[in-house]
Amino acid sequence: MPRFIGLIILTLAALLVPLAPDAVAAQDALAHRSYITPFPNGDRYRIVVLGDGLGEELWNGLYRTFEDDPTVDVLQQSKKWTGFTDPKRYDWNSQIDKIMSDGNYHAAVVLFGLGENKPISKDGKVLKVGTEEWREAYGGRVETFIAKLRGAGLGVYWVGLPVMRSEGQRNAAERLNDVFREKAFVNGAKFVDTWSEFADENGQYTLVGTDEQGRTQRMRDGDGFTGYGNLKLAKLVNKELRQDIELAKKERDIPLAGDPEEQAKVASGLTSAPDPVAGRAAPGGGAADGGEEDALREDQVGDVSVFRPNRDAAAPVADPSADAAGGGARDPQVITADLPGGYTAISSISAVSDVTLSSSRPQLPLAQRPYYRVLVRGEQLEPKSGRADDFAWPPS
Repeated sequence: MPRFIGLIILTLAALLVPLAPDAVAAQDALAHRSYITPFPNGDRYRIVVLGDGLGEELWNGLYRTFEDDPTVDVLQQSKKWTGFTDPKRYDWNSQIDKIMSDGNYHAAVVLFGLGENKPISKDGKVLKVGTEEWREAYGGRVETFIAKLRGAGLGVYWVGLPVMRSEGQRNAAERLNDVFREKAFVNGAKFVDTWSEFADENGQYTLVGTDEQGRTQRMRDGDGFTGYGNLKLAKLVNKELRQDIELAKKERDIPLAGDPEEQAKVASGLTSAPDPVAGRAAPGGGAADGGEEDALREDQVGDVSVFRPNRDAAAPVADPSADAAGGGARDPQVITADLPGGYTAISSISAVSDVTLSSSRPQLPLAQRPYYRVLVRGEQLEPKSGRADDFAWPPS
């Protein structure tokens, strides 16, 4: 008997082991992948609002929410008294392809449901509201709509209906929310629940609510919203949308490259920065493109390859201070270098600040000082025997 139990355990373990890496890999991929694209065109996210009359009200609030954000555009594509029960009035599933092709959008915010509590005609048959056939037909149209948006690469935020005033409308809204929530979940959309945000402490319909400052304001106009209600509804969507935008921006950040402001400076200079490979020395020792002054050579420092100007460390170099009195750099020497983005780096070097000089010996010309030869001219100086940078073999 114990051997039989052990055999069962080993069999189950053998079946589960191949599945574990796939599950872990899937979770890891989801954890490191943003919901919307990290690279919008022009670094501006285009958000389209789709829906009925409630969708128009949501757009009004969402537009105000992002009004001061130059990286987000909120565009209106809602149509009053439309939905998925009457495609003869307006067929969203046939029109959405054209809307997507014209807009170049990155995310869609969707709110339907006002006036959707009516029968559906399908295959010459009228499906009564609330029946399983009605739910299946309506859910199929919603699922097709979400699949088209997701297939176009958009992040989809389906906004649920809030609590309604009459009991009949409230039951209809709950029924629709069940469909919206299920189809959003199985098709990769995000469902934004708004029901409790517009209900009182007992979960019932209320005209008033609190704004961001905690003040009591009128939020509802029947089953619709007031200006304050539009803004509160938009804030619920903005919370989800803003979080995904920030995650997307972090995904495109360069690790260890500084804050976004510093990275912007780097990105702005990439197109104008010279290509170091373009001036690399040819294998025969000559310059690949241009003269010797512009060529680079590859030196091996330990296990690290370093590209330096293609000149011999022992060859004489021109002294920028040769015309100075006494042959030394007694006056401050100014060194400039062009940086990407139109910046210029300026450094002043004088005998006063030169720690390599001693007052008891003559000053070295600027071009012969170690830091100038290494940092400015790019020379590789011969290391001292036994020093850390002495890679001679056998060791000194």
